[in-house]
Amino acid sequence: MKNKFLSIIFLITPIFSSVVFWEPEIPIPGGEISIYYNTIEGALSNETDPVYIHLGHNGWIEVEDYEMTSTTLEEEGTWWKFIYEIPEDASTIDFVFTDLNNNWDNNGGFGIDWHISLNYHWSPFNPGPNDNISIMLENVTMQGQIGWILNDGNGFKIPHENYWPEGSEIFEDLLLSPLEFSDNNLSIELGPFDEGVEIPTSIKFKILWEDGTWDAGSNGQVMLYDIYFNYDTEGDLGEVIFTNPPQNTSVTGPVLISCEGDAENVEFWITGELIGEDNSSPYEVIWEPESSNFGNQIVAARIVNENGLISYSFLNFNLLYSVVNEPVPEGTDDGVTIIGNNVRIALYAPNKDYISIKGTWNTEFPNGEIMKLSGDTLWWYETELTNGSYSFQYNINGEKLIADPWSKNVKWENSAGTESSDYTEAHTVFMVGEAPYSWTDESFEIHDIKDVIIYEIHIGDFGDNGNISGTYEQLTSKIEQGYFSDLGVTTLELMPVNEFEGGWSWGYNPTFYMAPESSYGSPSDLKNLINTAHNHGLSVVLDVVYNHLWGSSPLFQLYQPEGNYNYQDHNYDDCPYFHNQESEWGYKLQHWHNMDGRNYRAWKYVKDALYHWVNEYHFDGFRFDVTWGIGWGGTENGSSFYAHQLRLLNPNLILIAEEDNAMQVNNSDFDSCWDFSFHHEVYDNIMGYSSNMDYLGSLLNPYTQGYYDLNGPVTYTTSHDEQRIVYEAQSYLDLSLQDAYKLSKLGISLLMTSPGTPMLYHGEEFGQNTPRELNPQRLQWENMSTSDGYDLYNFYKNIIHMRNNNAVFKEGDYETLLSNNNNSILVFKRQLVDEVAIMMFNFGDNSHTINVDAADNSTWFEFISQSSINIIDYFVEEIPPKSVRIFTNYEISQLKIDEIPSDIALMQNYPNPFNGSTIIEINLQKSEFISLDVYNVTGKFVENIFKGIAQSGKSEFTWQPNELSNSGFSSGIYLLNLKSDNKVITKKVMYLK
Repeated sequence: MKNKFLSIIFLITPIFSSVVFWEPEIPIPGGEISIYYNTIEGALSNETDPVYIHLGHNGWIEVEDYEMTSTTLEEEGTWWKFIYEIPEDASTIDFVFTDLNNNWDNNGGFGIDWHISLNYHWSPFNPGPNDNISIMLENVTMQGQIGWILNDGNGFKIPHENYWPEGSEIFEDLLLSPLEFSDNNLSIELGPFDEGVEIPTSIKFKILWEDGTWDAGSNGQVMLYDIYFNYDTEGDLGEVIFTNPPQNTSVTGPVLISCEGDAENVEFWITGELIGEDNSSPYEVIWEPESSNFGNQIVAARIVNENGLISYSFLNFNLLYSVVNEPVPEGTDDGVTIIGNNVRIALYAPNKDYISIKGTWNTEFPNGEIMKLSGDTLWWYETELTNGSYSFQYNINGEKLIADPWSKNVKWENSAGTESSDYTEAHTVFMVGEAPYSWTDESFEIHDIKDVIIYEIHIGDFGDNGNISGTYEQLTSKIEQGYFSDLGVTTLELMPVNEFEGGWSWGYNPTFYMAPESSYGSPSDLKNLINTAHNHGLSVVLDVVYNHLWGSSPLFQLYQPEGNYNYQDHNYDDCPYFHNQESEWGYKLQHWHNMDGRNYRAWKYVKDALYHWVNEYHFDGFRFDVTWGIGWGGTENGSSFYAHQLRLLNPNLILIAEEDNAMQVNNSDFDSCWDFSFHHEVYDNIMGYSSNMDYLGSLLNPYTQGYYDLNGPVTYTTSHDEQRIVYEAQSYLDLSLQDAYKLSKLGISLLMTSPGTPMLYHGEEFGQNTPRELNPQRLQWENMSTSDGYDLYNFYKNIIHMRNNNAVFKEGDYETLLSNNNNSILVFKRQLVDEVAIMMFNFGDNSHTINVDAADNSTWFEFISQSSINIIDYFVEEIPPKSVRIFTNYEISQLKIDEIPSDIALMQNYPNPFNGSTIIEINLQKSEFISLDVYNVTGKFVENIFKGIAQSGKSEFTWQPNELSNSGFSSGIYLLNLKSDNKVITKKVMYLK
């Protein structure tokens, strides 16, 4: 056991708003307001000079950055000040502080800014413990409630029940309290907050209107308002002077706490717990802290005055800590291990003074409970918890709070309830007594690499709900509708879904390797997506980023100085995870087990993550981002080590490297790698930027590139890294939409007829024509309701169907028959035993007649035109510009294509009557939001079958009434009700139980 001194700087202030204040307290439109900011207590560096205020009004309109002036106040010291002339039409003043170097103080968290309302105010402005706080909302047009939380110095939380106004209830981590409506005004009275069980430093509130929307500015940002408390003891309020222990000293328990003064009675409170009281001076109590308690302690002396009023005096001291050295129990692994109701938490972190656990189950310890140390590297903690959901953070040396790097689920929100980028706001979430997910994919088999056709998806863009990010559920809905099965792709590749900063990203800035991104949905939602994909015959591959981690990653913050993001200042001497090398993106991990005589452990972190995604989520493989950055070290280190470990776990996994290097694939357990050369040459020839048919022909043959297998290269015309063909053709070549679609058809034809593992990027099949950028870009599903878009989609569908059902395009040998650089003509052959296919591509702008050896004299079939031709010795074929002909020595039929529906239609279910389940088919003219519901004959709602965005064209849904939890469901007639934006259709169905 060891005792160590914990260095903490204490601040005692009667007004807890020590960062910002303004004068006058209640400003008016057309007047002036002076806004003051304190860098010492704020998030900006103390050395910031000058400070700028990023300021606007009415929800961030007419925003500018204004330089503030350094001002010395008589009692408060040096502050930064700005005088703002309030516009006449202002209803709110909105501001944050910055140094104009991308450093911000957003009122304690990203996305939580300061807002001063000119219609909403409260009195008193800085209340004390005896005050009732009157909040008034003037000039409102509807009723509402306030959602509020309270900070008692240990973070924001639901207020203690003793402070709840009548009619209050908990809603989304807030307390909702009703407002009283009168004469277009809303009001509520809170307080007084005079109980030692919870002594507030501030209250934060927002307004929920009766229509279910939160009060927001013109930009849609929800407005939050802060009330700061004042604990001055002037006037009739008494105070006591603490005499022991001295302020800001360090002590060990038990602790004699004493103070002197004149009071009827003094209660001593620590973290909401009454530890004793006394009614005569000197007022004394002996506090015997629990062995787990340590660190900064704030004692509140609650003074009951003769007049019955309450006042407080505060004492700060440091309780020294001790670390217990004890071997970790067998079976404990990194992160959270749950066995029944036993919970163990472990973190590998050499050379830390202490690490403590701050959890939702041990809030009586404001600094957390000290973890035990096994050896000199592994910190561990054990407790028993009842069934339920819990969250926690690590307290690292009293310097910073971080979530668990091995988190399987993360809640990462600011106090406004929006996705955060501040690592100190990320909490590890786990569940005790959680029922395992009910998988139904036991019979699913991962696709062999020769059968893989990849469809790359970004979850956030894949939705169809305006500017709102897509979700796991929306993608699941598309799978259920049969979209991907109809298109013919076999494998969905999800761009990274690991938890990242904020609510929007492509995912290549990973923060947590094992937690799914919460803005897309819950872990169960992601499991349901994969389970549904398997039940529809789709493999699912996950894009993973192991070259680097982002600066908000708890693994990086574990050894990084507070507030410092310079990779050179990282504590590499103690850190067993990161490489002391500058990275093009984020911060570089050290993937070798041993280097320069030291043992590293990032490999364990990555391997655990990979195994987690396979075992817990049933992913069918991985696409490894930037494998050259991870490195290649055989089966012992780097990318090839991870691939080997995955092969040992499941030899059928699909493993893809982002690396244009045939030999790395040939000599590792990877199946394929991204063929950058293929993409660039194909793209340039399609667009007309190049006409090197000889080189293109050689690239189409994997063997000439050095691959041992035809499926070695992942071939694609577009990925997330490039502009889509349609956009480039229209924006840079000034082509019409129809001509741009012709180029897209040329690209998919080459992909599906040449060797390799083909990949599409979502939306290209219906002509997505947005630029490549990281901002949200929802897919243009409406393109499929146009004749040109629907034709393009069906061309993709047919050409993919052709490859899926004809082995010659997947396994046939490749041979270039003709390459003409001058005319941009390429003809090649694929042959598998007796099956032969000859492809004729004209990448040029003029028609050309092609004359090539037919290989045999017989009848050949052309797939695109669905025609036949008798050939003797030679093909003599005229190929129009920017087009292709696909000839086979046997007939391949196209799919039957449904016409675009002219309106919304609900078909009669089949079978009908039915027992067990029935199929319901709908037909939509355009992609739109629908709801498909079941009612009984009395009009009572029974069940929702589907609610969300449905694709244009035909969709099928299965209804299984026998799976309803309502045991009273019986035989009879029911009504299917299909609702769209402007139409409702009803059909009768008969269920026989």
